[in-house]
Amino acid sequence: MAAEQTLIVEIALPPKQSLRFQMLLEVEEGLAVTRCFDPEHKKQQLWTTPSQRDELLAWLSSLPEALEIQVMDEWLWRGANGSRKIR
Repeated sequence: MAAEQTLIVEIALPPKQSLRFQMLLEVEEGLAVTRCFDPEHKKQQLWTTPSQRDELLAWLSSLPEALEIQVMDEWLWRGANGSRKIR
């Protein structure tokens, strides 16, 4: 069985907006799982499937500018097979 690929989208988000962002993401059931990996630099990762990439990016761009979200990077993670940068 081939391993499923995971799309990881890295975003920058002010800490004061994190809770609001989490609540908005929860409403989008199954769109992505968030992981805060660098709170000092305000970076979070959104993990989803490659087939949901366009939907996730469209959703991020539809959020209010007041959230100050910036998409920083994205790549495919393939477990032991390594990863491949998209941006």
